Amino acid sequence: MECGTIIRDVEISELVFEGAGFARLDNGAAVFVPNSAVGDVLTIEITAVHKNFYNGAIREIQKPGEGRCEPLCPFFGKCGGCSYQHIDYSCEVKAKRAQFATAMRRIGHFESFPELELFYIAPRRFGYRNKLKLEPLGGKGKFSKRPYLDYGFCGLDNSEFFAVPKCLLAMDAINDAIRSAARGEWGAQNAKRREPYPLTLRADSKGNCAFFFGFASSRLPWLHERLLDQEVLVPVGSFWQVNPEVASALQKHVRSWLEPIGARTFVDAYAGVGTFSLAFGDLFQYRVIIESDAQAVNASRKNHENFGLKASFVSGKTEEALGNVLCKTDSRDTVVVLDPPRTGCHPNVLKVLKAFKPENIAYVSCNPTTLARDLEKLCENGGYEPVRAAVFDMFPATAHFESAVLLKKA
Repeated sequence: MECGTIIRDVEISELVFEGAGFARLDNGAAVFVPNSAVGDVLTIEITAVHKNFYNGAIREIQKPGEGRCEPLCPFFGKCGGCSYQHIDYSCEVKAKRAQFATAMRRIGHFESFPELELFYIAPRRFGYRNKLKLEPLGGKGKFSKRPYLDYGFCGLDNSEFFAVPKCLLAMDAINDAIRSAARGEWGAQNAKRREPYPLTLRADSKGNCAFFFGFASSRLPWLHERLLDQEVLVPVGSFWQVNPEVASALQKHVRSWLEPIGARTFVDAYAGVGTFSLAFGDLFQYRVIIESDAQAVNASRKNHENFGLKASFVSGKTEEALGNVLCKTDSRDTVVVLDPPRTGCHPNVLKVLKAFKPENIAYVSCNPTTLARDLEKLCENGGYEPVRAAVFDMFPATAHFESAVLLKKA
């Protein structure tokens, strides 16, 4: 079968992680079709041929599947940010719940896994993001008093960029600031660069919006966020969850897992500004914060001081620092929280955890595939066993979601 082949009567059976619909062709081959819905019967065109599967594009919807609806965004289907605007939210939730279970079974190779005790529904499907990154486009504003660029997203083809005056996922404060940021003095300076920088905008809990081009200067004022009704300081370039309402639910739920354990020592790996440590309050007698972002470490110190919490701070990569931290703790009385980037834990982190065997590990992840991969390694040979699991829809309308799993030493 070649690219350009047209196939009719293709029925979508499930939505896989990353958002595409999955179907089996008459010859048994697998095909993945973006912007499809479960139950769709489609005419598709083969757009890519791989060793074990095909990619396809919708050419006709012969019969619409469950929950199909009109997307609100005019860029849907062109922009790669959203995957599920064409189905209602209940179908999106159903798909993500299934995707978590599938990742644990197919990638983690768990014959049994704890049932999800919670799938947290996002209070808002749109207008929740407090951070937006836009790429520089053409248009130097030749007929204006100062040069400027338009900014936007990369399309699904990973080559074409298009201007975005407004993103439905972003908070109002961000959308209101895009034009002024692009056409202000900093925007003019960026437009003069041979290779202009991307534009990043950050909105805080007070409705203020900060922005920067390229990398955030350490001189920029810190953002004022809220956690458990207390102010948290966050450097503009440092990590903070993009959906504060859902993040708060996640932190509270993980705390509810750890509270009955009664451990004395807590290690917060990949800690950022210390969010989990702050959310856990006085739950632990000793706590160690590990973070590679120096500005985030400084903010974490200040935040713990403001919360009246004592902690030790390690400025460095988790894969390099964790062993030195755990060798000074009683593994039987220690809880480790992991919240790595989408790529998952560094192999050395898993190696150290298996060597020192802290009694409990709470693994928080925005990528179920790397989560499943890492859990398999931690649980092999009877090292750990998963005992609790929950999913939080941190990123509605997109293919992504946040997961949390509690592991106990076997």
